[in-house]
Amino acid sequence: MKTKICAICNKEETILFRILIANNKNWIFVCQSCCEKSKQLANYKYGGTWKGNRH
Repeated sequence: MKTKICAICNKEETILFRILIANNKNWIFVCQSCCEKSKQLANYKYGGTWKGNRH
């Protein structure tokens, strides 16, 4: 199973969420906890779910 590191809290996860949280248009991958916290930000945009269990 593949993993990636959350761009905010640096935890290694198998499911991450692609989001925008700033005006610089750089997408980041974050864990579920950080995604929930980021939803409250004014510039938040969801861009999909990355799953490490895909082949």
